Amino acid sequence: MPKHIIRKYLPDPEKIANLQGLGFLRHRLQDPNLWHLNRHSASGAMFWGMWCAFLPMPFQTVPAAIAALLFRVNLPLCVVLVWLSNPLTLIPMVYISYFIGASLLSKPMISSTEVHQLVNNLSDLIKSIFDSHAAQPSIDLSRHIEPFLLGMLVTGFLFGCLGYLAMNWYWRFHVTQAWNKRQLRRAAAKSG
Repeated sequence: MPKHIIRKYLPDPEKIANLQGLGFLRHRLQDPNLWHLNRHSASGAMFWGMWCAFLPMPFQTVPAAIAALLFRVNLPLCVVLVWLSNPLTLIPMVYISYFIGASLLSKPMISSTEVHQLVNNLSDLIKSIFDSHAAQPSIDLSRHIEPFLLGMLVTGFLFGCLGYLAMNWYWRFHVTQAWNKRQLRRAAAKSG
């Protein structure tokens, strides 16, 4: 059953609810629906966690936790899924999202020379933050913002929907398998 596999890796809800500094969230975190694992809560957590993983912002766990609280889906699973966007997966995620956004807006895809120029300008920008004597780089991101933002939101929605459907299928598959095994055991017990 997927519940046993997932529950093995989830934290204890009582320990989290008793953490210092939670204040007004303490009573919200004691809602059993945030910690309960069923097909609905796991599928909803897949959708919101994967959608928030594609949000182009830092601290994506905050909107994921808020979505879990608002829609009463499994909080730990939702927050853990945000970490699908990590330093190893970020570049493919951004590339695919930009491609989808550019395709939807009928704009040209970013070229490799433009990527190289943007990386150099961004590294110069980071250097200028720490060195006040460095020249301020000129970065023109205006033509890239729309395809990037639209692509991230649409890709996040698509991956969220795929995650929702995949978890629903996975859950139903395991429930069906368990039911079939139980029926076979009962049939064997009756005949033997």
